[in-house]
Amino acid sequence: MNKKLQVFVSSTYTDLTEERQAAVQAILEAGHIPAGMELFKAGKSQMKTIRKWIDESDVYMLILGGRYGSIEEESGLSYTELEYQYALSKNMPVFAIVLNESFLLTKAASDGEKDIFEKDNIEKNKTFKELVKSNIVKFVDNIDQIPAVIHVQLNDIFHDSEYNLIGWIRADQSLDNESKDYSFKQLTRLLNNKTFNSYNILKQSNCISKSITAQEYFVINYDYLCSPYKKEDTPNFYVSIYDEVIPFYKQLGLMEEEKCETNPKCAKARLTSTGLKLYTKLTE
Repeated sequence: MNKKLQVFVSSTYTDLTEERQAAVQAILEAGHIPAGMELFKAGKSQMKTIRKWIDESDVYMLILGGRYGSIEEESGLSYTELEYQYALSKNMPVFAIVLNESFLLTKAASDGEKDIFEKDNIEKNKTFKELVKSNIVKFVDNIDQIPAVIHVQLNDIFHDSEYNLIGWIRADQSLDNESKDYSFKQLTRLLNNKTFNSYNILKQSNCISKSITAQEYFVINYDYLCSPYKKEDTPNFYVSIYDEVIPFYKQLGLMEEEKCETNPKCAKARLTSTGLKLYTKLTE
């Protein structure tokens, strides 16, 4: 199976344009999928989206130059550092490519020192760089070294059994025929990215938080999902299940509707064979 990893590429923006382009090209040449920060603008409304992209990526890669980056007002930290810390908290593969001082001086000679080196948040930049250096890091002396570093790091990560990598495959490749385990990983990713926040659903689930993931609900409320009810006389939470919850599971092929032979006014759903396999594995 030709599985591709999604690699989130993080860096400051204007000072590392060429280095980021070299990284994206190297990721593509390695057969994987880059997701770059150039897709977003810094701001509160974008941070939630950025975190979601990190959540959906398999690997986080930082390119660190001499700049600290734009500051997020509430934390006082740069967006780049917030992204890095978030990736570390996810226990996902994280590595950084750090430009050596000689590399930065060469860039400053052509682009100007103020565009390459941090002038406003020197201590924060120093602290962040120390954090980065305490984890997996590779130093480069020029832009030509970046592709080789990326190829080696991605190859090591791809073959490291310590990481539970999900990756992506073509839609026309059969998950069931090629990898039962991969199918399970992909479904759990989709289930964990979906949340239900209806009052009736949360109350029925005895959930004290403001939402519940589709995977949590799938396991906790299996009996409710498969229980028949009369359409004209039913508790509100059953209506919520059939209006909001079951359609989502049906889209994933985990559930299907079933006619009640004894009562045409009764609605019922059941797990498909795929749903049963998933439920069994989740409750092992």
